[in-house]
Amino acid sequence: MRSLRTVLVAALALGVAGFALAQKPQEKPVPPAREQKGGVAPGLSKKGGLPPGLAKRFGDEVPEEAWIAFHPTRDDGAWFLIDFEWTLVTGFSPDTRAEVKEARERPARTPPVPPPNVGVPLHVVVFEKP
Repeated sequence: MRSLRTVLVAALALGVAGFALAQKPQEKPVPPAREQKGGVAPGLSKKGGLPPGLAKRFGDEVPEEAWIAFHPTRDDGAWFLIDFEWTLVTGFSPDTRAEVKEARERPARTPPVPPPNVGVPLHVVVFEKP
């Protein structure tokens, strides 16, 4: 019985010590490109142009009006209007996710083709060539 008590006290002491030694995880450093541009995703134009991370999702040629539909809470993908058909593209890089967050702040527009029905209203924006 005495050895059981000793084992329990030792386990409790190690558990408390491990809990006390746990540290808060370090914050991820900000990439230098965003630091220099004041927190704006690289390539995001102040004039309303299509950001490069989103532009390459259209392929070789970006249309005059680039329609993109964003999920209101997810930034890992978006719906692109290509040849009058909505195409889901996912697996965005961290820089493209930042572009999605910035683009979601643009005013919503009514697209020429109704956006896909995914259970929530999508935020549809248009980027026009300058």
